[in-house]
Amino acid sequence: MTAPARRLTPAAAGAGWDAAVGALVNPSDRRGGTLRLVTSADVDSLDPARTYYVWVWLLQRMLNRTLMAYPTDPGPAGLVPVPDLAEGPGQVGDGGRTWTYRLRPGLRYDDGTPITSADVAHAVRRVFAQDVLPGGPTYLIPLLDDPARPYPGPYRSAEPLRSVRTPDEHTIVFHLNRPFSDFDHLMAQPCAAPVPRRADTGADYGNAPLSSGPYRVAEHRPGSFLHLERNPHWDPATDPVRPALPDRVELTIGVDVDDLDARLIDGEFDINLEGRGLQHAAQHRVAADGVLRSHTDNPRTSFLHFVSIQPHIPPFGDVHARRAVHYAADKILLQQARGGPVTGGDLTTALFPPRLPAHQDLDPYPTGPDLRGDLDAARAELAAAGLPDGFEAVIGTQRGKFRLVADALVESVARVGIRLTVKELDVATYFSLGAGHPETIRRHGLGLIVTDWGADFPTEYGFLAPLVDGRQIKRNGGNWNISELDDPVVNDLIDQSLHTTDPGERAHQWRAVERRVMEHAVMLPLVHDKTLHYRNPWVTNVYVHPAFGLYDVQAMGLVRDAPDGTDS
Repeated sequence: MTAPARRLTPAAAGAGWDAAVGALVNPSDRRGGTLRLVTSADVDSLDPARTYYVWVWLLQRMLNRTLMAYPTDPGPAGLVPVPDLAEGPGQVGDGGRTWTYRLRPGLRYDDGTPITSADVAHAVRRVFAQDVLPGGPTYLIPLLDDPARPYPGPYRSAEPLRSVRTPDEHTIVFHLNRPFSDFDHLMAQPCAAPVPRRADTGADYGNAPLSSGPYRVAEHRPGSFLHLERNPHWDPATDPVRPALPDRVELTIGVDVDDLDARLIDGEFDINLEGRGLQHAAQHRVAADGVLRSHTDNPRTSFLHFVSIQPHIPPFGDVHARRAVHYAADKILLQQARGGPVTGGDLTTALFPPRLPAHQDLDPYPTGPDLRGDLDAARAELAAAGLPDGFEAVIGTQRGKFRLVADALVESVARVGIRLTVKELDVATYFSLGAGHPETIRRHGLGLIVTDWGADFPTEYGFLAPLVDGRQIKRNGGNWNISELDDPVVNDLIDQSLHTTDPGERAHQWRAVERRVMEHAVMLPLVHDKTLHYRNPWVTNVYVHPAFGLYDVQAMGLVRDAPDGTDS
């Protein structure tokens, strides 16, 4: 039996279309109630070192704290990390190579034990154990490792990571091997959340993690549900970021996308945590109802939706075969598959979203004035590849909008003799063990993959490096350099940007990276996403976080009325 819908009350009504973009809808400090979240995909990991889904990072903001964090702010200030566990931003020395943080007093885990600088140091050491803990971001490894004596992680060596020092239980010092101006951003990632050595069970830590945030895991059944309860040892006086309003958070996992939308709009759930946006059926329903439309937001998320083309899968080892796909793509049809210009996203022929300084007008493979494809150019590329009659290949995708995009590309390239077979992969593990696993790509011969990407942190490095830096290819899953591009020129340009302090010069270097990547034709950019989100009107403090492009669920609360009209 489904729960009855919550009744709209005057206190919760009247926010309006797009009201949660750049502003807070239904501001309130009311505590209590149960926040009911839903997703179609499963949590990739509750281990803060292993998670890489952006919506799980938002969930981690409830469970764990980090030295720095993105503030609860719907405006541009939300893009700048603020002190969280730390008393202040990193103190920089040695020309940008040394970063020092001091922890606040009185910090505790959910078991009541104190949080120390040694716990943060141990969390950082765990990132190096990619053989045991694959899946999460690995930016810290090249910054803190000694190439002459690579650190194997805490499970294979009793030696400390010498680049991280803890002179006392409240102080941690990072000695980088090169300057990195975005280091505060790295200290806001979940992998920097403290993990005490005494509680670390390696690959099993995600089954029973300690919490430093306002909530802890009450019960978790993977693929089905995750329930959170209050952390009794979280002290709001030490936390400048999290209001922690609900008493309980219940996440329902694995609901089919169209069923999810219907049950969300009918009030069975409060918010779609995953944030993939309403599917086409629900979009039509909302468009026809002015009241429902007033509860939706259509933000530019800065996610890039694209098709990855794999040079290691025949016949895409020939750049001309890859370029043929670019020229044959019907951009209008592909945008329509995403939902059209309103909810599908802004068409793009470049990689960087407009809000980043390195954004440039770049169109190396123009598809004609109507954007429907340059079929003559595509046929010329096929001839140059020795494939004048086209070829057969497999495109990987998942159900929902991704499948519609795959079908649109099948239709586009068939016009020049490229015959694609669609292979649907599991939604729950799509980015970890499907598109994100090199072995899966090879096993199914996936020459093309439909995917999308949002920056790990809102800078050029955070946006593009994981997609194109050959040193960030992950063989054990969670790989985002899907094409496995490993171009020394690209890698060198990325390194130059990390040593550049002048913002204008750094943007110039990243534009060069983008041009070089597009020459390889391993990424077919489609749209910079605009996603149609639905917020139920009884949820308070709703806003699209500018650093994540999704609703910031840790800020949310509930108005007084519940489904049965009683106090929630």
